[in-house]
This record gives sequence, C-alpha cells and structure tokens, in this order.
Amino acid sequence: MTQEKNGEEFIRLKRALQAFQSARINATYADIKKSAEYAQIGKFFFEKLYAPDDFSFRDTSMKKLHKLLDGKIYTGIISAVSKVIELHDLTDSQDDRMVAQMMAMGVGVDMDMDQYQEVYRSLDNYDQRIAQIELSAEVTRTFHRLSKKWIVAVSLKTVRTAAHLIGMGKIIDFIHEGYTGFRAIENIDYFVETIDSRERAWHDEIWSNAGKASESTMTATQ
Repeated sequence: MTQEKNGEEFIRLKRALQAFQSARINATYADIKKSAEYAQIGKFFFEKLYAPDDFSFRDTSMKKLHKLLDGKIYTGIISAVSKVIELHDLTDSQDDRMVAQMMAMGVGVDMDMDQYQEVYRSLDNYDQRIAQIELSAEVTRTFHRLSKKWIVAVSLKTVRTAAHLIGMGKIIDFIHEGYTGFRAIENIDYFVETIDSRERAWHDEIWSNAGKASESTMTATQ
C-alpha cells in the first residue's frame, strides 16, 4: 500500500474520507459543542484533534516533539503524548484501509452515507474499532487528569518558548490549547461517557445495517 499512499488519488480520497468523518462527528456532537461547559474542549476535540486538515503534520510533529522532550519535562506529559501517537497511528491505519477499500470498490470523493457504511463494514474490523473508541476515552481521561496538575502548567510554560525557537511552536500551542480546554472542566465523566456511548451506538448501527443493505441489493436484482 506504500506506493498507493503516496499517490494523488489516494491522498485525495483520504482527505475526502476525513472530511466526511469530521462532518459526521461534528453533527453527532453538536449539542456538546453548544454547551457552555464543554464548548471550549468540544471545539478543540472535534474541530482540532479530529479535523481533516494537517493530519500528517500533526502526527509527525507529535512524534518529533516526543523525542525532543523525553527526559526534559514531566514524564506524565510524555506518556500522554505517547498515547496520542498510538491513537493517531491506529486511526490513520484505519483510514488508510478505508481508502484502499474505497478504491477497490470504486467509491469516489462524493461518497454518501450508504457507501461509507458499506466500505466500513466490508473491512470486518469491529473489534479494532471498539479498541479505537476505548483508547480515545483513555487518552481523554489522561489529559484531563494531567490538566489538574500544577507541574504540567509549569512544564508547558517552560518548553513553549524553546519549542517555538526550534520550529515546533505550532504543535506545542496545539497541546497547550487542549490543556487549557481540559483544565476548564471540573468533571470529565459526562463528556467521555457521552462520546463512548454514542460512538459504540454508531458502530453497532453500521453493523446492524448490514442485513438491510443485503435485502436492498437482493430486491434491486430481482
């Protein structure tokens, strides 16, 4: 898949897929984004963390930052960033599989929801998708817990200037924005549990629609 991933068509489809998924996520959690309590973290979580723009830059920068700061700041931050990298790698690999399957099935950038669900189901990776949801919840709780520690604020303040000097300012500002958003929330349970329950329901709905899709296909060919 390496050559395909570097191809223009693959990249074009991946951008379209990520934009499609981002739009779905923003629609699913529109109520949270409008909530006064969760507006700040909702904007970061749904518009920055999972936005389709700059995916490759963000993932690459996370890994560079991890290497540069390891041993220089509070270890909890490094562990948390490691989890973010793990989540991004898992998400990216799933997106790559989706794109490869889109190409195999002849699905283009104008993909609709029925086509999306058909491609999604065809990968037969329900357990991996559930693991992705669980890892996302773990990452969210970890960052919220860290945002309450004074040493984290000190560490971020210490490295922000240095990060800007070595060209890593954009990614450290990204992390700081997330830190600020999480710190503003006293209890993260509702936020995490809402995402977890809705994502599980969404995935279960996709798999439950498999029978309906088969029935539609049979009806159309009769």
